[in-house]
Amino acid sequence: MKYLFTIIFLIAIIIPAYAQIDSTVLKTEEILDDVLIETESESEDEDLYDYLEEIIANPIDLNKADIFELTKIPGMDNVSAEKIIKHREKFGNFYSANELFAIRELNKNLIEKIIPFLRAENKFDQPQFSESDESTTPFYSKLRTTLRSRISNDLQTRRGFSNQRFAGSKIKTYNRLQIKYDKNYQAGVLIEKDPGEVLHTDFSSFHFQMKDEGFINNLIIGDYTIELGQGLALWGPFGFSKGADAVFPVKKSSRFIRPYTSAAEYNFFRGAASTFQFGGFRLSGFYSNHFIDASINEATNEIISISQTGFHRTTTEIAKKNSAQQIFYGGSLDYRTANVFNIGAVYYKVKFDKPLEYGSLYDVTGDNFNYLAVYYNLNYYKFSLFGEASYDLTSVASLNGLQFAASDNLIFTTAIRSYPRNYKNLFGFGFGERSGKTNNEVGFYSGVKLRTKIGILNLYYDIFKFPFKTNENSLSSEGDELLIDFLTNLNHNFEIKLRYKYENKEITEIIDNENRIVRRLKQTARTELIYETENFIRLKTRIEYNNFLVRLADKNENGLLIFQEARLLLLKKLAVYGRIIFFHTDSFNSAVYEFENDLIGVMPNLAMYGKGIRWYFLIRYKPINLITISAKYSETYKPDETSLSSGDNEIIGNLDNRFSLQIDITF
Repeated sequence: MKYLFTIIFLIAIIIPAYAQIDSTVLKTEEILDDVLIETESESEDEDLYDYLEEIIANPIDLNKADIFELTKIPGMDNVSAEKIIKHREKFGNFYSANELFAIRELNKNLIEKIIPFLRAENKFDQPQFSESDESTTPFYSKLRTTLRSRISNDLQTRRGFSNQRFAGSKIKTYNRLQIKYDKNYQAGVLIEKDPGEVLHTDFSSFHFQMKDEGFINNLIIGDYTIELGQGLALWGPFGFSKGADAVFPVKKSSRFIRPYTSAAEYNFFRGAASTFQFGGFRLSGFYSNHFIDASINEATNEIISISQTGFHRTTTEIAKKNSAQQIFYGGSLDYRTANVFNIGAVYYKVKFDKPLEYGSLYDVTGDNFNYLAVYYNLNYYKFSLFGEASYDLTSVASLNGLQFAASDNLIFTTAIRSYPRNYKNLFGFGFGERSGKTNNEVGFYSGVKLRTKIGILNLYYDIFKFPFKTNENSLSSEGDELLIDFLTNLNHNFEIKLRYKYENKEITEIIDNENRIVRRLKQTARTELIYETENFIRLKTRIEYNNFLVRLADKNENGLLIFQEARLLLLKKLAVYGRIIFFHTDSFNSAVYEFENDLIGVMPNLAMYGKGIRWYFLIRYKPINLITISAKYSETYKPDETSLSSGDNEIIGNLDNRFSLQIDITF
């Protein structure tokens, strides 16, 4: 590790070349903070970050994109996409994405968020070469290579290491190489090791992609994901769910086959997939033969459960690794007319080399599973209808929704979802209360986005029911929730966000030594102040309070979080972040979640509970145009505790601190 620091230091002081921090990285973090804000689970959401990075690296062409393409951008709604297309039809092609500011009907706040994902290409464009490129051959001028190398280390020793249950070292490593040629070819490889694992190649992933060659729209060999329709039958391991934007997350946009570039070790395919395009038709075929982690009943040779943690640290975890074989194959047919109509169908089959053991929560059993799904999207006047129905040969899961633009500034959306308890969801990620579970849930969602002269108001109300027992409740349960979010700009530099969330759900509590279904009310209020000057400083202050109330169990708990964050851009090549967080909650029930800035490609969502202080310091330095160096130190201190976490992750003491370092090289 000392050699790595030496190399970084020499690069920083020897090479004085001009470089500039990429503002799109900063904007990506702000967008993710908005669309992921309601997640109440600790995660790093790397796949979603990768998706936004992918669009930044391959921006959507304003002069060719239809509504279906534009609405793939987070925060983009049908109304705004239609305004862009109508402007293009009336005034001709765009020469720059900045021309969007000339569309008076478009919200300026929205434009600033979507510009990093857009480009304006036309036939008059000529490739620009610097003097150093004049002698470069055409082949190398179209070649782009990116290398990302990351290490992370918990400075405190967890129990799994002290009692030697973990077989490997404390260091977490991540290395990803991607090579792109022009816009048509891409190859990539990724290797990762979690703390406690032995091999630096414990997880490895690879892919080769070819795009837009003749009638081949897309070809991938290696690891890939498929995302079609509304995600009931097929979607990647992550997806957008309910958030501060009341309209965008409800309606998904098909992304078809995509290279898998995440380090999450589940719900992807390994084999080959291709899409062929004939006019408005897209025909796709896919095959995968993949070994997955699972717990096996040695007596019956049946699969007890499929593991999604990706950890291979202990003897038990290592025994699960690649213990089951999963074969997947199928095809899809998609048809679309520009800006108006899209319909598609998909069929696929999944086979396991061992049957799933009978007696799981929803009695999913057997080793063969078949799925047939149909999805649609219709845009007419101010209306957009969308939906999907997926049949697993036992039951039908469905989602149907409507978006309606009452005016240029008022958008309404509603969706009805019905996911039967015996719908066997293997690869779906449907919109709902339980973040992609896509079974045992019915619900009705309504959302409104109103843009006014004084700000943007988002409001949604969702009512839902779980007809059968869940992992949390032994009987059927139900609930509803309401969110109100208001954003206003006092001036060009000062922004205020106000949010209130009401959650009324049934949960299981032990009362008089019996498990009973009772009502739990959780209310959250947040105020956020943001001050930002042009390309220099950004200050964010947040105050968040929540109340957790279960009357029948005599529980009335409170949680409070206050943080101050600063981001400085210095000398155009150095970005410095700092945040200090004060939190005080009565228990984990009233925990407050907060997304943090981190190394490029990572955005952790952490639960703050108990009483304590957390702070972190992050720098991003770009000594030359080819290299970006990121480093983060974070620390959580709980003065009243004698240990933190539990089980193999337990730390003796009241301090949890971590150091992470990353280098991104692009040439």
